[in-house]
Amino acid sequence: MRIKENLIAKICTNFLLSFSAAFSVLSCALAETPSTGIVIQLGAGRLIELKNQVRNVFAADPKIAEVRPANSSTLFVFGTGLGHTTISASDEAGHSIAQYDVTVVPAQYPASQTRESSSKELGNSVTPKMLPGGMILNGYARDPEQAQKIAEEAQDEVGKDHIYNHMTGSQSLQVNLQVKVVEMSRQLVREIGVNWENMNALGTSAAIGIATQNPLAAMTSYQSSLSFLSKFKVAGRSMNLETVIDALSQDQLIHVLAEPNLTTMSGESASFLVGGEYPIPVSSYNNTVSVQFKQYGVSLSFVPTVLTSGRINLHVRPEVSQLSTNGAVQMGEGNSTISIPALTVSRADTTVELGSGQSFAIAGLFQDNTTNQNLGLPGLGDLPILGALFRSNSFQHNQSELVIIITPYVVRPVGSPDLLKTPDSGWVPPSDYQRIFQAKQRASDREIYDASTDRKDDNIDGKLNIGFMVN
Repeated sequence: MRIKENLIAKICTNFLLSFSAAFSVLSCALAETPSTGIVIQLGAGRLIELKNQVRNVFAADPKIAEVRPANSSTLFVFGTGLGHTTISASDEAGHSIAQYDVTVVPAQYPASQTRESSSKELGNSVTPKMLPGGMILNGYARDPEQAQKIAEEAQDEVGKDHIYNHMTGSQSLQVNLQVKVVEMSRQLVREIGVNWENMNALGTSAAIGIATQNPLAAMTSYQSSLSFLSKFKVAGRSMNLETVIDALSQDQLIHVLAEPNLTTMSGESASFLVGGEYPIPVSSYNNTVSVQFKQYGVSLSFVPTVLTSGRINLHVRPEVSQLSTNGAVQMGEGNSTISIPALTVSRADTTVELGSGQSFAIAGLFQDNTTNQNLGLPGLGDLPILGALFRSNSFQHNQSELVIIITPYVVRPVGSPDLLKTPDSGWVPPSDYQRIFQAKQRASDREIYDASTDRKDDNIDGKLNIGFMVN
């Protein structure tokens, strides 16, 4: 009985010793493979040396990090994508001998390049930092030109869509651009003679008399020219005498003046349009007609950049366009005919550099066109003195001159809205007595007072302040 108890005791002791040994080996294995953190930049790599020989290597997410054995006890890990993953290594017995938590971060090379470039200029204190989504720019730039230069260099490194610009400058410079577009156009027309081509249309039953239309109505109508022969008519053939005798004198003068002005921040584009849009029918699918609209009027677009020296680099594009019947297109047939007007356009697109308050004539065009046309019967029209009865002469002289002048100003806002004036500042509706008996369109000057300061308004002469102060 005692022998049996001793045997059982030995068996239990051996079991406990074996379990303790196995537990010790497992504990040692676990102690030898702690999880180690590794940080690798995107596109970079790192060598890892192990104490034991490696049989197998595993990467949880190869899209983030890949691992390749350099030899039996050395691993090479390189980042392939931003994020976090785990790498494990085991020996020939399948025991884990190493485990690493790998974090792949954005490469800092673009940030270091941008930092080095920005530090070359005195007064800049910009700190670029790479983030998983791109590069963030923090700090201070001495002027808008330097801030724009640093941002462009950062865009070259990581792309335009991956830049977060949080830079600040000494002040936000704003530029007001005043453009003056002046065009003078003169048209002179002289026609005199006999049109023999229409003489046979009179026939024998024609009679000449006074027109029923009041000649004063023609003189007061809005016509560019007036022929005094229009009050004579030829009866029997429903035909004006003007078709036989050409006598026309026309002198037309056109003056176009446009003065747009617009304010924007340095480095930002701005544009505006004062005018309208006219419809253009466009043929569409399945024999349908759609309508598109084309703009016309006075437009201005520009991009100013204030340089370090205080001068202004200016890309400007002014345009003045008007509807015209010259070059108009007729569409349709019969009563369904429509006329699509053409455009006369004065446009400039250029880049200049000038100081605040300086003016520059960026465009100029002078045109002088003369047309002289003689029509007559062969032979008879060449006779001296009497030949004038057998020919007609048409003379047309067109002159036009266009000038575009620009003036930029570096401006800042006013401190109070009370300092600003509007086109109706100083205007007061007249009383019934002033309107009816004195024919006035506004009250007398002594009745005009500024509503906010209770004093006489200084701007009744029409010279109004602008919504900014010039530096």
